Amino acid sequence: MKPSQGTRIGRIFADGRQIDEALRSAVREAIRTHQKRNAPVVVWRDGHTALVSARKLTTPSTVPSKRKAVSRRGR
Repeated sequence: MKPSQGTRIGRIFADGRQIDEALRSAVREAIRTHQKRNAPVVVWRDGHTALVSARKLTTPSTVPSKRKAVSRRGR
């Protein structure tokens, strides 16, 4: 059954941003959980599954932001 464009769920699927953010959030949480348990993460690499140490993976929360701080002076 395909969601209608006029329904709330139809608009969410058509736009896709909420779905993308939910997936990113789930991946961050899964990596954090694996890091805490020192468990490998299964990833898709070169057409095959591979086990990768969760400690080698980075999430946005573990990587320093690349954004420059904006000075509020002169505003």
